[in-house]
Amino acid sequence: MTSKRKIVQDIIRGIHQDIEDYKQLKILILRQRELMQRRDNSGLERHNSHQSSVCRQLQARADKRSQELMSLGFAGDAHGIELLITKLPTQLAKQMETLWHSLLLLVKESQAVNDDNGNLLVDQQTVISGLLNRHKEVNIDYGMHIPS
Repeated sequence: MTSKRKIVQDIIRGIHQDIEDYKQLKILILRQRELMQRRDNSGLERHNSHQSSVCRQLQARADKRSQELMSLGFAGDAHGIELLITKLPTQLAKQMETLWHSLLLLVKESQAVNDDNGNLLVDQQTVISGLLNRHKEVNIDYGMHIPS
């Protein structure tokens, strides 16, 4: 019984850590956007390295949480967390449900900000492509054949 309690405590602790890291990640993604808008490539390289590190930590905790859920007999996904919550004592269930929903909200917010960054990249690539390929549009064929 004690090991199950420890696993649940580890899951809760991991969710707390994820909430803090997703708050940080959201700030990092916004900062990434600023760097992209300024076309600060060297700043982006340093920044992206740090951002990737945070993402790796989040992924490692998600993997660990999945394993912990499966060791308790639940699916190793969001459905497993939801089912676990229903099996906990009322007070702990309320606490964990609040934490879980806070985490899910932060994940969605971070994904939305990241999607905006992706759209910015696409827009920048379109502009660059248009500038680089502009010379092709200037070559208008008037039906004349110029001998070489």
